[in-house]
Amino acid sequence: MLPLLLCATAAAAASVPGLRKLSNLVTFGDSYTDEGRLNYIFSHNALPPPGQLLPVNNQTSVGGYAWPRLVAQKTGAKLYDYAVAGGMCSDNVTQHYLGNINGPFPSILDYEVPAFETDLGYKGLYPDRRADNTVYALWIGTNDLGIDGFLGEEQVQGATITDFVECVWKAFDGVYKLGGRQFVLLNVLPLQLSPMYASIPNGGTGNNEYWGNKETFNTTETQYKMEEYLTSANTMFATGAPYNSLIKKRWPGATVSLLDVHSLLLDLRANPSKYYTAPVDITSSWRGCGDSGCYQSTEPQSNFVWYDEVHPSERTCEYVADEFISLLEGKSKYGVSYH
Repeated sequence: MLPLLLCATAAAAASVPGLRKLSNLVTFGDSYTDEGRLNYIFSHNALPPPGQLLPVNNQTSVGGYAWPRLVAQKTGAKLYDYAVAGGMCSDNVTQHYLGNINGPFPSILDYEVPAFETDLGYKGLYPDRRADNTVYALWIGTNDLGIDGFLGEEQVQGATITDFVECVWKAFDGVYKLGGRQFVLLNVLPLQLSPMYASIPNGGTGNNEYWGNKETFNTTETQYKMEEYLTSANTMFATGAPYNSLIKKRWPGATVSLLDVHSLLLDLRANPSKYYTAPVDITSSWRGCGDSGCYQSTEPQSNFVWYDEVHPSERTCEYVADEFISLLEGKSKYGVSYH
């Protein structure tokens, strides 16, 4: 049985400044957070219609329930998930193409926040949304910094990682104007340790479903670049949150919290037998696809840190969800809040 850091009703009373109770969770991001929007796009060749909440779904990129659904299950909060697998923060910084809609993957600034704004106009969709009972969470960066973005030199000409970070703050600007006052930013995982971005000599995969020509690269060099890029972004998140909140006073009356999932994953890997079932595998993934076809482990998914080449397993997401709840209670060692 998975050891839980919190019981199911622990988030009834919150300790983050200005948050009385977590009644609504509104999420933005990519495949780490998406519960079904990309699936809808694939099956309908169109974006979900405005005002429609997609059903609960455990057929996700993490091999089970995504972390925000786990938070909702544990707390009783209502989930509004606008994340789109494959998405990036802004089409003006990084983007890649989605043939189903004949355009870029829907990004946070160009689709997700506007979709949330549109939904606010549908009577009954947000029956009890208030500043003190609704949290807005954002987790982005895997695609922006990866082979389809900065690592692959696919960013928009002239764009920098600073522009990517500023996009995150602009997303908070947009939600703030719509009444949001409780923000949580999850930082970037140590992707250089994932099967996709770890070098082949360090146990990383070769050519795979997300990076079809990886073996043509110097994978030791790309691993170090991945670490450099995400470290830069995470450092800017850590310094930019208090600067924008406390010094620049960019969001008056709001609370901005950071959840350091980067450090969380490092700690899970450092003592894996405490968090995963035996035999634990912290290097490879439960499933994946390469030049020789696809594979799937015969071991339980709970043995693995990674579900596939770049997505954390549902077990890993369970700990992300627990720490998110703990952050709202003011109890997580991985969390900090500015108000």
